[in-house]
Amino acid sequence: MKKIDVVCGILIQNEKCLIAKRKTGDSVGKFEFPGGKVEKGETQKEALIRELKEELNIDVDQLHFLANSIDFQNGKEIHLSCFYVYSSQIPKQCIVHSEFVWTTPEHIYDYDFFESDRSLVQKLTEKWPCIKKPAKPKS
Repeated sequence: MKKIDVVCGILIQNEKCLIAKRKTGDSVGKFEFPGGKVEKGETQKEALIRELKEELNIDVDQLHFLANSIDFQNGKEIHLSCFYVYSSQIPKQCIVHSEFVWTTPEHIYDYDFFESDRSLVQKLTEKWPCIKKPAKPKS
């Protein structure tokens, strides 16, 4: 079975998190956290910074590891590493998604989201009181 290393980022702004609706591929119409495959020679953090620039056209101010999960889709083993992310920039246009939604962890499953991401949402919900606002930079 082919193993794929994937990263995703939960962009947090104004005490909400961003989810995005896929417009292409096997999972068209499903919501997800933006991200993508880790390319050869990249760290997970480098891959996520690149993916968020490509998909949301934002620069990352801070990113922190949240959790890992494994999923099996179409004969592939997908190792997903999830980070929560802060940026002072607001995504203004959908580049690879058909729609963005700002929500809270309690309402993510009001949308057609991947069941396999439930463990990530659970971890986000557990940490939400501490991560819904970015840490102040040290002086």
